[in-house]
Amino acid sequence: MVTTKSIGFAVMVAAVVFFLIGFAYISSAEKALLAGHTLTDKGECVHAETEICPFQQINSLAVPKYVGLFSDIAFFLFGLALFLKKTPEEQALRKAGKVAKALGGDEAKAFGIITQSNGMIFQNELVEKLGLSKVKVTRILDKLEGKALVERRRRGMTNVIILK
Repeated sequence: MVTTKSIGFAVMVAAVVFFLIGFAYISSAEKALLAGHTLTDKGECVHAETEICPFQQINSLAVPKYVGLFSDIAFFLFGLALFLKKTPEEQALRKAGKVAKALGGDEAKAFGIITQSNGMIFQNELVEKLGLSKVKVTRILDKLEGKALVERRRRGMTNVIILK
């Protein structure tokens, strides 16, 4: 299964590869332009009048070089954003950790079991794990639903409890 994390990682790797290719290309182009070029002690170019100064040619490469660099940085940052993006399940579990501290007693136990089961559990499993009666668990779930923390969905002869 392809996730946003794997896509983000692939985009970041591609950005680094593009950067290395671009850096190698620009470096080789600048070396080729400066090959055989000499400067006087005063820093003046020594070349035939009919030739274009290599430094002018290098300056003409500056705009594409920086455009490529900044677009590569943007590409990398896009990949980083995808890599760091939290899935809805991760966000719900993170929220659940904060909410569990505010609950008390059996509600906190029930909510803890739901979060430990990755945010989804069948109601009959919850009854077994809590060791309480079906009626008591139903009342606890009513309270948690009233606080908009969980949602019950009918699945056959039982309910599935899902974190909101």
